[in-house]
Amino acid sequence: MDIVFPLVAYADLQWNQTRLEKADLNKIYIISSDDWKGDGLCIPDFKLVSAINNYQKSTKLKGKFADIKAKEDIFASGSSVLDTRLILVAMDKDGPLTIIEGNKRSVALGNLGKLVDLEVYVGTSSAIKNYVWSRHAYE
Repeated sequence: MDIVFPLVAYADLQWNQTRLEKADLNKIYIISSDDWKGDGLCIPDFKLVSAINNYQKSTKLKGKFADIKAKEDIFASGSSVLDTRLILVAMDKDGPLTIIEGNKRSVALGNLGKLVDLEVYVGTSSAIKNYVWSRHAYE
């Protein structure tokens, strides 16, 4: 399923560049792709803080967990090989916000305590509530 196509059809979609604040973190959700729940990262919900918590508690070394660990190691090394900017969407600036690009990077960055003051792009539209990739943020 195409992530971008529905967004380009939203006539009121506005993009802004901003920085995450500590108060934003509890309003951020992982993309509404059920494989995140199946992998055990998004239990009991799709909040980013839940995914970070489940990642921290896990001893799994495969799949998403291994990919997140590899990204975390790169970020911890100080290398700038990986982009830290995330792309999120929301109905309005107050959220909830859903990450549509950078989900694994966001868990890695969150585990390292590097989300606050992180530069991100946020697309807002009243239609986001019906956007398939943000549905778990509105349950």
